[in-house]
Amino acid sequence: MSHLIQSEANLWLQEAVCIKTAIGLAEIMKCNFPAFNGNRLNLEKHVLKSLAEKEDFDDFITYIRNPRRQTEAFIKAEVKKYIFTDHKDETMSILKKKVGDLNTLLSQALFTATQKVKTQRGDANMWLKEFSSVLKDDLTFDTISSRNFSDINNFDFFMDAIKKGFTPVIDKMNSLSLDKLKESRLKLDEVLINQLCRCCWVTCPFCAAVCTNTIEDHSPDDHSVPFHRPSGINGWHYRGTEEFSINFCTTNVASDCRFYPKHDSEETVPFKQYRTAGPKYAGWRITPDESKLAYWKWFVCQFQTKLEEHYKLKFQDKGEIPSAWKTISKDEAIKSLDELC
Repeated sequence: MSHLIQSEANLWLQEAVCIKTAIGLAEIMKCNFPAFNGNRLNLEKHVLKSLAEKEDFDDFITYIRNPRRQTEAFIKAEVKKYIFTDHKDETMSILKKKVGDLNTLLSQALFTATQKVKTQRGDANMWLKEFSSVLKDDLTFDTISSRNFSDINNFDFFMDAIKKGFTPVIDKMNSLSLDKLKESRLKLDEVLINQLCRCCWVTCPFCAAVCTNTIEDHSPDDHSVPFHRPSGINGWHYRGTEEFSINFCTTNVASDCRFYPKHDSEETVPFKQYRTAGPKYAGWRITPDESKLAYWKWFVCQFQTKLEEHYKLKFQDKGEIPSAWKTISKDEAIKSLDELC
């Protein structure tokens, strides 16, 4: 039976170590890593900062069309960098500590099970049940049955045999590569994505800004964002022309202008009554004001040509880019993200 437990130990010990390491690192990163140690707006700020630093237009479009997908990609990239580059030694230390913790737990489980069987004059079934009970929150080995060692009567000898058998297994665990974390059924990036992305992802029907509510389904509360964007980055334009609309939502809803709720709508709706335009508009609270983040002005200027090619539209006439926008530097754009939170 000791050989059976030891043969299985290679599999469930490695999995347990990787899971414990992932959970431990997730807590550390949520405390110490700037992108993950704040609220939802803080995460968005770091995603947008990363996009600006890389200046990859396709990533921007992914973020505009599917912000959750781009945010998950950001988390995965940052986790990979954290584990394998910036904090490689720290990660390895945590991995080794988890091996030590499980080794201590195994010794405790062996001792507890053996003492109970000796004290209560139990049998192999009692030993296995107690051994499993001590480890149930950390390790599982469902395929082991007490029938495999029903002839055991000297449990002290049995415990010593298992301890000796575990020694090479623990030694092997101490030399685990960080690459094994990638093979675990519970990965660090998945832990963080599950924790950080469990929120609302509904986007503004005009500019595609992401609702910042931290609750997935927060009805009847409205969707809202602290800053909207030029609607042109979401493809809005003046019907019958190739001219982008570069107005911010907050400006539009304060105006006397009108819009078509759908591409094939025949009737227009006043921006001031945008909530009457249909379900996707009704749930949004857009406050009329002049709050305009410099970041998106820089984005429009930086990717003017690519935006025109992507949407097959032009920044001309009513959609001409204001000259003041063209003076905003990337550093100023990134700095403006501090206004988010």
